[in-house]
Amino acid sequence: MTRILVTGAAGFIGYHLARRLSEQPDARLVLVDNFIRGEQDELYGQLCDKPNVEAYDIDLADPAAVAALPDDVDVIYHEAALNGTQNFYERPYEVLRCGTLPTFYLIDKYVRSGRLQRFVFAGTPESYASTVSRFDWEVPTDESVPLCVDDVFNERWSYAAAKIHGEILTVNACRQFDTAFSIVRYHNVYGPRMGDKHVVPDFLNRMKHGVAELYGHADTRAFLYVDDAVEATLRVGQSPATVGEVVNVGGQDEWTILELARRLMTLLGRDPEDIVKHPSPAGSVRRRAPSIEKLQKLTGFQARWSLDDGLMETIRFYVPELLPAAV
Repeated sequence: MTRILVTGAAGFIGYHLARRLSEQPDARLVLVDNFIRGEQDELYGQLCDKPNVEAYDIDLADPAAVAALPDDVDVIYHEAALNGTQNFYERPYEVLRCGTLPTFYLIDKYVRSGRLQRFVFAGTPESYASTVSRFDWEVPTDESVPLCVDDVFNERWSYAAAKIHGEILTVNACRQFDTAFSIVRYHNVYGPRMGDKHVVPDFLNRMKHGVAELYGHADTRAFLYVDDAVEATLRVGQSPATVGEVVNVGGQDEWTILELARRLMTLLGRDPEDIVKHPSPAGSVRRRAPSIEKLQKLTGFQARWSLDDGLMETIRFYVPELLPAAV
């Protein structure tokens, strides 16, 4: 049996990852969340009720709470963070607190002990976004890109700064204490449970109120459905080839946000020409797309979900009442 700790397990990727792991007969799960962003809903309750799952409602930024977690953990998927673009602007202190302290305390308890088989840290392309913007770095962007904070006075960079800190801490602590690690940089993963402070649910929530307003319409992103992101994460977390590596996880096709919204409108049976376009907020990244050659080479990963199929599942989760009757 392998005992696996998943942080942020009531959130987005953490929940879907934990659900997938719970289906493995040789896995025992330790799930952790403090519900600062995750949902203590029926779906999470069903996951926690499984016989191979134990759940803890604790704040990982509290060292005493982390110290009380089970000692005999083999693998950690550290997915916990306070994500969501609106949170970056509105709650930067909490974003930084949740993005730095838990990594320290998890490493103090598990990595320094020498018991851990693998520490998997969830990174983000926000960590290099300003490198692309400021220095015209190549897009699609591979893992060799330098990490950068554009403006310490812009609250948006609270999340990027915390994640840069997490990557540096993971690399150096795991090397010093001889623990295998991998860093997964997620690029625009979407799907059910992703929260309401991202472009897809944000747009759908406006549609629920009859307003087809879109911000950052000219920006581009490469989207990946959450089930594909989970598959990629497990491949990275379980492959010997990815030990000591930073690996991009994301889609291969780059879309403008306007093209994304048009697809949503079409799936909802609405006229895409009704979209009201607004510019991006200050500090928004104009273009983002990962190179996933390393992921494919080291793990053999190939995405299975099309954009339309993933968007339809997301619509069914958030606003099923908006779908045409025939769907």
